[in-house]
Amino acid sequence: MDKKIFSLDRLEGDLAVCISDDDDVVVVPISRLGGLRAGDVFRARLEDDTLAEIEPDEAEREHRLAENRERLHALARKTKNRR
Repeated sequence: MDKKIFSLDRLEGDLAVCISDDDDVVVVPISRLGGLRAGDVFRARLEDDTLAEIEPDEAEREHRLAENRERLHALARKTKNRR
C-alpha cells in the first residue's frame, strides 16, 4: 500500500488524532510519532488501523502554511474592501 499524507490534527492526552488527506482518522499514541507536534504534516502507510513508516514532510507542511496565509490575506483584503 502507498503512503498517504496525514496531518497531526490534535493531541488528546497521550494520544494523537491524525487525519489523512482523504479523511481517514487514525488515533495513535503520541510516542509513535517521534516528536511530531499538532499541525505537522507527515507521510505514512495505514496498516490495520494504525500508522507505519512515518516520515515528516516539511515541504508539504510549508506549502500548506503558505496556502493558508494567502487565504487569510485574501479574506482580510475582501473584508477591508467592504468597509
